[in-house]
Amino acid sequence: MNLFRRKKPPSEAPPPAPTFGEWLIRQFTAGEPTALMPFSRLERVCSNAGLLLCAGVYSRPQAFRDIAPGSREGDIVARRTADGFKASLADRAHTVLAWPWDHMATSVAWTASRNGNVAEPTLGAALTGVGVAYALAHREQLAAVVELWQQVAAGLKPGAPPPDLEAMGRDMLQAYQSGRGAVPPL
Repeated sequence: MNLFRRKKPPSEAPPPAPTFGEWLIRQFTAGEPTALMPFSRLERVCSNAGLLLCAGVYSRPQAFRDIAPGSREGDIVARRTADGFKASLADRAHTVLAWPWDHMATSVAWTASRNGNVAEPTLGAALTGVGVAYALAHREQLAAVVELWQQVAAGLKPGAPPPDLEAMGRDMLQAYQSGRGAVPPL
């Protein structure tokens, strides 16, 4: 009999795995807590993460099929993107492109700031929800946006190999999944 054997203290449950959006946000914060960032930096971090999130969903949509994309925000992002591109075609002299991930970033950062919770898990969950909803429901628009983004990015560095946004998203998704040891919930 082991009457005097110590019982192991109950182990705490491990923290939940970060969403793909949260993981991407952390890649762009350089260790700086999002709660300490000014809004403009927070929005830029969310935009960069949103770019790769959309690219990841675009490159491997089957990995995100289990996430219910019922977000109305995805439809709003698509409408804002379409309106912005129409406006840029109507006035080519004063063109400013706003990418879908910029719309997502503004919405996510603004809502989180207004609610007083700009922690990475909150931002990541919101960004994942909106990004997956947009990328799955508006795949044709995203395909046109990805193609245009690649043309614009290639024009910034003539002579350099053109960027491949789809490959970048796929690589980031693979890195995220590899870091978790198995394919975790996104």
